[in-house]
Amino acid sequence: MQRFAAILILTVSFAPLIRGQAITRTTDGYDQPVAPPGGEGFYKSRGFRSGGHLGEDWLSSDGNSSKSLGKPVYSIGSGIVVLARDVHVDWGNIVIVRHAWIEQRRLCFADSLYAHLDRISVREGQQVRRGQLLGTIGTNHGMYPAHLHFEIHKDLTIGVNHSAAPRDLRSYWVPGSFIAARRHLDGGGRNVPVPAANFILPNPSNWFRHRAPRHVQGKTGHGKPSRPSGTYRVNRYSDP
Repeated sequence: MQRFAAILILTVSFAPLIRGQAITRTTDGYDQPVAPPGGEGFYKSRGFRSGGHLGEDWLSSDGNSSKSLGKPVYSIGSGIVVLARDVHVDWGNIVIVRHAWIEQRRLCFADSLYAHLDRISVREGQQVRRGQLLGTIGTNHGMYPAHLHFEIHKDLTIGVNHSAAPRDLRSYWVPGSFIAARRHLDGGGRNVPVPAANFILPNPSNWFRHRAPRHVQGKTGHGKPSRPSGTYRVNRYSDP
């Protein structure tokens, strides 16, 4: 994504709270975002590349993107929904879930991102469990062939703004490797406080719609957005 010329700052307040702090339950492991636990019947049409494609694209195994449209998308682990809305531009309908887990006696956090959805089935501030329905695979309002774009963020400030942090393994996990290494975790089900969600979001009124990419031999690609114009604008949001 290009650096945004117009931004919105999202600040989300959640319930339940512990002394004003949002909480969630630690997850007991992670599954694939489609056909959990292992993604049977789907394949990765595009993988993670530092400095380039910062996630994985999932399609149904027959390679026909039209047959992927409307297929369910699930939360990879327990967590709290920190973003669930249509942000337009390159993303469309998007859900981000913030996860907590215990690893080597440390409390760890990551955000999982599910983009280009046809429908959203959760709301911001909602607690979700591992394998819970989040929405369905879409096309970003016809911009792309139907597929799920899926990311896992180490840096919790990224949200949908790839320019917010280094575009490499300092800020992102390789999704498949992350899940494979954490299929089963000890310490699941504990209530823990989570960092507040403060995301930079695009202002769609200052973005130009760009042409959809080609769809070649079952693989998906992303078009490059036109450079936006306009001035910076900052708003604050709270949980609807």
